[in-house]
Amino acid sequence: MKILTRKPIGTLKSRFLESAMNFRGESFPSYLSDESKLKGSAELVVFPESESEVALILNEAAKMGKKVTISAGRTGVVGGAVPLGGWALSVERLNQVHGFTFDDKTREYRIKVGPGITLEKLQKAVRSAFFPFACALDADTIRLLDDFKRESTKWIFPPDPTETTAQLGGMAASNASGARTFFFGPMRNHVRGLTIVLAGGEVIDISRDQHRLIRGKSFEITTTCDKLLSVPVPNYIIPKIKHACGYYSADELDLIDLFIGSEGTLGVITQIEIALRKIEGGEAEILAFFPDIYRACDLVQALRKSATNAFFVVEALEFMCSSSFELLDATIKEEFSNQIPNGAVGVFIGIRVLRDFYEAFSRLAKIIAEYGGMTKDSLAAYGPVDISRLKHIRHALPETINAIVAKIKENHPQLTKLGTDMSIPDHHLKPMAEIYMRRLSESGLRFFIFGHIGNNHFHINIIPRNPAEFEQGKDLYRNFAQEAVKMGGSVSAEHGIGKIKKYLLETQFDVGALDEMRQIKSALDPANILGIGNLFTK
Repeated sequence: MKILTRKPIGTLKSRFLESAMNFRGESFPSYLSDESKLKGSAELVVFPESESEVALILNEAAKMGKKVTISAGRTGVVGGAVPLGGWALSVERLNQVHGFTFDDKTREYRIKVGPGITLEKLQKAVRSAFFPFACALDADTIRLLDDFKRESTKWIFPPDPTETTAQLGGMAASNASGARTFFFGPMRNHVRGLTIVLAGGEVIDISRDQHRLIRGKSFEITTTCDKLLSVPVPNYIIPKIKHACGYYSADELDLIDLFIGSEGTLGVITQIEIALRKIEGGEAEILAFFPDIYRACDLVQALRKSATNAFFVVEALEFMCSSSFELLDATIKEEFSNQIPNGAVGVFIGIRVLRDFYEAFSRLAKIIAEYGGMTKDSLAAYGPVDISRLKHIRHALPETINAIVAKIKENHPQLTKLGTDMSIPDHHLKPMAEIYMRRLSESGLRFFIFGHIGNNHFHINIIPRNPAEFEQGKDLYRNFAQEAVKMGGSVSAEHGIGKIKKYLLETQFDVGALDEMRQIKSALDPANILGIGNLFTK
């Protein structure tokens, strides 16, 4: 199968690159790090404003032998956007809307956006039906927007990572997730098209379902210089659960999925076509308390069987351990401390109510009680104000933990928190929870457990107090990763590998699979200039 590339639209004057050379890396320190707090360096930080400028930068970088690291919102926690020398290419100025359509076959609205638009900006645009278009609109698009305005409150863009400053390009490059992944799936499920500038400056446009091949075949891409790039379809198997570790693989691979989750190593995304999802009913959230994590797991397994019914749809299932509530006591004292039972763990249940709110709450309360929940202490909220109060608890926890780690780093600069990102198949949820609790309790380390219990995906945050505990925690982390893989799980469910977790890629995959990934990388980036340091140890 041949895929033709095209030359970037428009021409550029040499003064663009001449002016770009003035953006020395040391003058833009915030572009040399991300939420991992890993520190990098760059000769230049460049800010292209068009596809053509991206192509020119990559073309010049290839000629000069410069490495290029792609930077979006820098909200990642594995160092993927941190440059290790060379140039940093920020996509933040590619932040406009380029198209708005309705697909009659799938019955979904679709939006074409630049990679630099933030999740927050997109969500506000969808709610208000007011989009920052890059060009004048034709009559058909105007009529379509008028139709959308009448029902915009029924449409959402489902991916919801905690950091709303995340940019769509980074979300696609990392296959971002969030709490609603339980029901809607990750970013991959909502991408319908990508425009990508390859390492040599050629541009390819890919639509979902346009290019599919089975294992053992190769995609053939003919560049604008008539050079043939043969990209193999991988043979390795990936876990069929929430997974963000290495290049995607499937029995029948859609080419678009090879780029989603590739962590900036295969090309620069310059445009994304995303699909909106229609929803019904009103939003509500319940915070259900349980005496321990095991009964919380039982509830989750039960809710899977009744996630969709005549009264409500379960969209999200999140977890928080008792130590996490205790840590947040000062933060939530005024509103919640007297309402949170001592020693209890919590399951946040995000639902969409299809009928009466009180009937939905009543039915959920019965299920919670059946599995040992503390129904008299549990909390329910509907309406944006009260729902945001409950969500604030979840969002405040990572910030509070990061503040503790920052304080520890004042005395031990080399220390970081150790945050797991592993998922396992449904039937292993409770056994994995038992492993976590037993080994963490035996270790004597300080830890907090929270995250996406609906996807069998806990974040274990180990907070080392000194270098000895840091090494002890790393050993425990590796052990957890090995256990997850034995269960058919993933060492990274949503954060990716980046630069910090490369050793875990080798836990997930054998040597043959890693060689296949390197062949894919080499086929699309033969000069090896993109995303250096991400994924691979060599």
